[in-house]
Amino acid sequence: MTHSPTGTASAPRTASAAGAADSDIELIRRLTHEYVSALDGGRLDDLLALFTEDGVWDGTGWGIPAVQGTAALREFFTSTMASNRGTCHLVLNHIIDVDGDTAKGTAYFHAFGRRLDGSLQDSLGLYSDSFARTARGWKFARRSVAGLLTPPAAD
Repeated sequence: MTHSPTGTASAPRTASAAGAADSDIELIRRLTHEYVSALDGGRLDDLLALFTEDGVWDGTGWGIPAVQGTAALREFFTSTMASNRGTCHLVLNHIIDVDGDTAKGTAYFHAFGRRLDGSLQDSLGLYSDSFARTARGWKFARRSVAGLLTPPAAD
């Protein structure tokens, strides 16, 4: 049995279907690593190329409005990159389910960074993703972000 991101079991795959799905899973996992590499490296155009043209970055789970489409993504990530001196994202515990030319997945992240004022940031979160196979390979159709282990509000 294979398992979905929600923890429900699905039917076993045939050997050829399993091989194709495993290859897709590795390509999608690489996409998630390319995302953090481009984000941490400040490579805006590389980052934007990882999304479909109508792709969504949704931070509502962290109190940040969702943005959709290349122009809105460019504006959002330009601002995000400009607000930090540098970041390092670690991405792990991927669960990816492929269904033909679409896929869904989750992955935890731990992000470290230094803000412009010199203060450090340290955050834990969960990416919940929808992926689409395009003529140029797998892309993010939607990347949703939610914070984990949020510290309590200051008194």
